[in-house]
Parts: sequence; C-alpha cells; structure tokens
Amino acid sequence: MPRSRVVTATLSLLAATAILVSGCGTEADTSKDSALLVPELNELLPQKVRDAGVFTVATDPQYPPCDFTNDSGKIDGFNHDILMAMAPRLGVEIRQEAIAFDGLLPGVQSGRFDAAMECITDNVERQKTVKFVDYAYATKSVITTSENKRGITENPLTACGLKAGVQTGTEFVQDAELFSKNCESEGKAPLQITNFPTAGDQNTALQSGRIDFAFTNTATGVWQAKASNGQFKIIPSPLLSRTYVGIVVGLQSDDTAKALLGALEAIIKDGTYDKIMAEWDLKDIALDKPGINLATERPLDVPKVCGSCGS
Repeated sequence: MPRSRVVTATLSLLAATAILVSGCGTEADTSKDSALLVPELNELLPQKVRDAGVFTVATDPQYPPCDFTNDSGKIDGFNHDILMAMAPRLGVEIRQEAIAFDGLLPGVQSGRFDAAMECITDNVERQKTVKFVDYAYATKSVITTSENKRGITENPLTACGLKAGVQTGTEFVQDAELFSKNCESEGKAPLQITNFPTAGDQNTALQSGRIDFAFTNTATGVWQAKASNGQFKIIPSPLLSRTYVGIVVGLQSDDTAKALLGALEAIIKDGTYDKIMAEWDLKDIALDKPGINLATERPLDVPKVCGSCGS
C-alpha cells in the first residue's frame, strides 16, 4: 500500500476526530464511461437516483483497509474502489458520506442514504430491518497490545474476567457476549465489557491500558499492527466466525439490491474485482459469487460455546 494511506489510517484509528463523523463526503464521477454502462441495471435504480444521477452511500471511514480518510481528506479503501468500479456499470455517480457507524443502518432505513457500505456484517438479525448485497467475506480477531500482558491466546478462556472493548452498534457486541457465556460455562468470570462510540476511542483505551483487549475485523487489525510499527497483536479465536459483509439497502429495495448485485457480478466477470482485492492484499476474503442476504441463503458455520477450544 502507498505510505500515505498507512500514515493517515493510523491517525484515523488512534484518534477519532470530529471531521470523520461530521458528514463530510467524497465523490468521483465515474459514471461517464458509457462503454461500461449496463442499461438494465440503471433501469432498476430508483427514479429519484436516475433523475439526480447520484447514488449516495454512507460509511464510517475509520476501518482501513475497508474505509478510511487519506491524506487528501478523501474517503479511501477497498470498499471505495469497489464502489467506483460499480458506478459506470450503473450509470450514476456514487457519492460517499461519512457518519458514525451506529448511524449507518438507521440512515438507510430512514431513506437519508441510498445505501451503506463499511464491511458491515450480514446476519439474520440485521436482515429483519435491511437487505444485504454481499461482496466479500470477513474474519474477526482479538486485538491487544504487543506486550499482551494478560497472556491472551487462541483459547477463549484466557480472556475470562478481562476488560474487553467493543464498538457500539457492531456485531462485536454479540461476540463479547458469546465469550462471556463461554467463560461462565466453565465456571469462570465473564468479560468486563465497555462499549465505545468509535473505533478511535476504543483503540485509545487499549493503548492506555483501560481495557485489556478488543474485538476487530482481522484485516483492520493487521493493518493497524503494521501501521503502528507493531504496537498491536492480532489473535484469532474459534469463537469468532467468518462472515459475509455487504452493501446495505432498504428492506423493500429489491430492485436496488438487484442493480448493485448486477454491478458486482459485472466487475467480477471482467476481472476488476480481483484486481482491487489483490491491490489491497485481500484475495483471501474475495467472494467470487456475490449474493443477496447470503447469511440466510448460503449460511456459514456459527461459533458456539466450546470451553477451552483453540488451546
């Protein structure tokens, strides 16, 4: 990755600045390449989007390499690159808007945004309120400081009784609860869980020692460890599942979902998607067959209480 991306990503991870959640946006008018336009996909988009020529996607740019703010103040990341590749197939400009993570789904539900994209986990519970157009896999890990003073390992029982951080509105809240249940099943103390409004707040707490560890997207954690010159340690866990991540649209937005799926299929077919994932060193989470609500349609294994599994 270019050095400028790493430097800015570190800043966004370690300090949650106000500008990141103030609603600033970035846009790239890539819709003018008529040779790439797929008319039937454009026709599936809402009339208001076609009239304006703009499709608005909300994100929380604090999760490199998913989404972050680069040195130019623009939203960057592999999600951004995927969207910009999809735009000419749809025949509209895709414009990203930055807000806090816990506002992403409500923003789509209310109609404020046409969609949201920020490595958002597709799960059955969320499918009750929104629809997912899945474009990649994601894995999750535990993140702690490089010293790992508490001796956390892949064995989830080594986390029992420790102070854990999770970001509000993320699936990590449920992951922490599963860890606690696993501890209690073995007669051990549950996690002491603290919720943080932003990833920056969580990482500051981790560095200062207010929490012992946190939960993170593996790709984000690896990026963070590299960008901080090894200040963090990433630890896999059998209690953390492999999941799908998707572009979120409204629950009744069937045609929009089909349009986005068609655009994804188009960039996969012509090799653009693979090039993007290779550029970001993310070939291991590439999804060659995207789909809608795959957590239901093609469910993955869900971790369960397992005691000292991973030891």
